[in-house]
Amino acid sequence: MNAELLPERFAEQAFRTPHAVAVVDGERAVTYDELDRASARMARLLADLGAGPETLVGVSLPRGAGLVVALLGVWRAGAGYVPLDPAQPTARLASLIRESGAGLVLAGPELEETVAGAGARRVDPDAARELPDSDEPLPAADPDGVAYAIFTSGSTGKPKAVAVTHAGIANRVGWTVERHALGAGDRILQKTTVGFDAAGWEIFAPLVGGGTVVLAPAGAERDPAGLLRAVAEHGITVLQVVPSVLRLLVEEGDWSGCGSLRLLFSAGEALHAELVARVRELAGPELEVWNTYGPTECSIDVTAFAADPAVTSGPVPIGRPLPGLKVLVLDPSGTPVPVGVPGELYVGGVGVARGYAGRPELTAERFVPDPYESGARLYRTGDQVRWRADRTLEYLGRLDHQVKVNGVRIEPGEIEAALAAHPSVTGAVVVPYEGEDGGKRLAAHLTTDGPAPGSAELRVFLAERLPESHVPSFFHVLDAFPLLPSGKADRAALPLPAELTAVARAGSVAPRDAAEKLVAGVWAELLGREQVGALDDFFALGGTSLQLTRLAARLRAASGEKISLRGLFGATTVEAQARLLGAPGSGGPSAGAVAAAGGTVATGGPSAAAGPDGTSGDDEPPAR
Repeated sequence: MNAELLPERFAEQAFRTPHAVAVVDGERAVTYDELDRASARMARLLADLGAGPETLVGVSLPRGAGLVVALLGVWRAGAGYVPLDPAQPTARLASLIRESGAGLVLAGPELEETVAGAGARRVDPDAARELPDSDEPLPAADPDGVAYAIFTSGSTGKPKAVAVTHAGIANRVGWTVERHALGAGDRILQKTTVGFDAAGWEIFAPLVGGGTVVLAPAGAERDPAGLLRAVAEHGITVLQVVPSVLRLLVEEGDWSGCGSLRLLFSAGEALHAELVARVRELAGPELEVWNTYGPTECSIDVTAFAADPAVTSGPVPIGRPLPGLKVLVLDPSGTPVPVGVPGELYVGGVGVARGYAGRPELTAERFVPDPYESGARLYRTGDQVRWRADRTLEYLGRLDHQVKVNGVRIEPGEIEAALAAHPSVTGAVVVPYEGEDGGKRLAAHLTTDGPAPGSAELRVFLAERLPESHVPSFFHVLDAFPLLPSGKADRAALPLPAELTAVARAGSVAPRDAAEKLVAGVWAELLGREQVGALDDFFALGGTSLQLTRLAARLRAASGEKISLRGLFGATTVEAQARLLGAPGSGGPSAGAVAAAGGTVATGGPSAAAGPDGTSGDDEPPAR
């Protein structure tokens, strides 16, 4: 594997092919030479302000050519970047800036107060354009230096920043370029939110391989048809998606124009061979489908497996380790387990992150000495796997309460801590459950002091503090939690909310006007239901946060109204969403829409029943 780091590899590629198109941003095409010069000017601006090795620069910019310039510029200044999705709640952005220790933040003027309040300095990215070009050498990145610090959900309620090295990300991107022969003919669609590490290889693999980064148009990542249109219109050859999104593409998308696609990467959730077979039917049998696995603490991906076209059922293995990495499957005593026996997955090698920025105790807990190699470290993943007879790994699940929903890694403790901040909530336990479609959903069980808050109120409360992917589908108030002998909540004994045991529908109240009929029709199509009533709740009918983003896009298209995703979190009935539309006959937008949507969440006592284990203000789903 090429040991050169990514800033140097990009500069070499720009020297070889200065007039080739590096980035496509809507109607704008940016050449390698233009990107080289712009990122060098950005690097000088940041260096003059104090950025350099072992410093972190926050980047909170919408997807666009300017974002690519900013990320490259940070690296060429020798520093590391902290990706900050501008669609996140401002309070959360401020918290992430403080936690990371970033002293500079590249952001628009709308975040001036947020950045200053977090103790950092906002840097206008446009200021770099005023600088002259210079041949003065830029500082070289250190292989062991921090390339980026990216946040992942925290079990204690506090997100933690993972510090990934330049050598680690160079190894992962190098594998993509060299193993899959990425070159001048390749066009990769970049549509993963920058706050997720998978966005890194979408951006940098084509730039060091001589290909083109095509930035997905706004909203395409929320719309299966729009995503496939982007593939067809731009001749995309390489695409990555989480299995839940891939399933939507198969169910609803038109693949007729996607003949250019040669490589599809899937990660973030369990991938099944049935889905791979269906994709190949639509896209063509020549399509290579790769299942990759990796925690945020390990430079995006650790293992990979090329799905076998001859296998059409069962789970797809997560494969073997990438070059430069090693994996161990150990029992609780730290002894390797034989083939077929479940154990915990440990990862070693160049891809292992340095640890959690500013969290030495947590780093020591998860990044442990390698008992088989002096001076080396292993990352303890908490994932349960087993070796198959062909020496590939099969993923079995988590050993703790962590869960992935639509590819997003979520620690229930982070949601529980946010709920505990509500003035009426005295306790919270969040558990996942499996829906009819096999996807994970979250249910929050609460104890309260006084009247129970409405579900819509709780959704809006959380949406102001957490990413939309972290907002539970259901809220259930208990008199008290069932307890284990240790005094902790017995998660297995929590009762299922009524909506999960039998669909609680109010379909007897038919849509009463044009706006309600419009909303009900979109719901019926999206959720696959013949009838939808005016008082039905989106989540009670099986809707998910991922589907809510698609609902927002469809309602915008059908009504012409500006409907925000956060607005829909507070208006989850047909009636309430019709009021938000302001369509004829609806009575216009109503300030009572939030209250009308929520009602009161279900109440009851503990039970022994077995339970389940751009800056628009919208959050986009992780379409990895």
